[in-house]
Amino acid sequence: MAKQYNRNFVQRTKTYDDTLNKATNIRNIYYGKVVWIDDPTDGGIIKVRIPDLDNYLDDKDLPDAYPLLQKYFYVIPQIGEMVRIFMENTETPMSSRQYMGSIISQPQKYKFDGLYSALSTTNVGVSSPDNAPSTYPDARGVFPTKKDIAFIGRDNTDIILRAKEVEIRAGKHDVDDILKLNKTNPASLKLTISEDGTVSSNIIMGDKIALISHDGIPKFKAAEVDKEERDRIFEEAHPIARGDVLAEILEIFRRAILQHVHPYDNMGADISKIIIELQKINIENILQKNVVVN
Repeated sequence: MAKQYNRNFVQRTKTYDDTLNKATNIRNIYYGKVVWIDDPTDGGIIKVRIPDLDNYLDDKDLPDAYPLLQKYFYVIPQIGEMVRIFMENTETPMSSRQYMGSIISQPQKYKFDGLYSALSTTNVGVSSPDNAPSTYPDARGVFPTKKDIAFIGRDNTDIILRAKEVEIRAGKHDVDDILKLNKTNPASLKLTISEDGTVSSNIIMGDKIALISHDGIPKFKAAEVDKEERDRIFEEAHPIARGDVLAEILEIFRRAILQHVHPYDNMGADISKIIIELQKINIENILQKNVVVN
């Protein structure tokens, strides 16, 4: 450690100065930049550089900062992001640091928000925030509303708890435009209950859907399902039948069996209307090949 901390940088927690007979500032919260996240214990420990306070320290000499959030909610700030540092005792700023973050200024920056923009919506910001996502018509539906409770992923995923509805989404916005709602092919699971509580529904949407049993045939991986295994699932699992189409085709078969007529022994059936309908059937129409089971 090259130099001890200068007392001017650390504001004490003493609320009243007896010698000056006046109240003093209290500060236990600082902003810092994440410089290290390679915690060998996987305990969420990081190192954070606080401007001015840590000017004379190398990254390796910075004190550990411990997560304030419970382990049941998992997020690790990325290098270059900003966090809030809480100090239990400013008399010993090299110990007892806890952090909360990453600090994300606006919803369109969930993936990464760097040093200058992260603080743009705080009173210590040095830059102005971008336009609010709510001012972009195409972004409507991408981000939670003020009435929602949500868990936001870093890149194009979230879980939104709305009134009487839960939605899990991947691909909520266009891949190349976070401010444009994906109206083409988002993957989602939506659970709802009606206003009066009498009807519940579960809607699963996606380009491809698979319902896989561990005991099904064929068998697929139970864990670590990568792209190769997903491709195998949709190639080898069984397409489900479109129920109404299957029922319609079975009805034509039934009528064909009951109504067909042979003019003489050992002669084929008359090519009546029902037989013509039977000949026109495309069996492939029964299958929904993008929804598979095993």
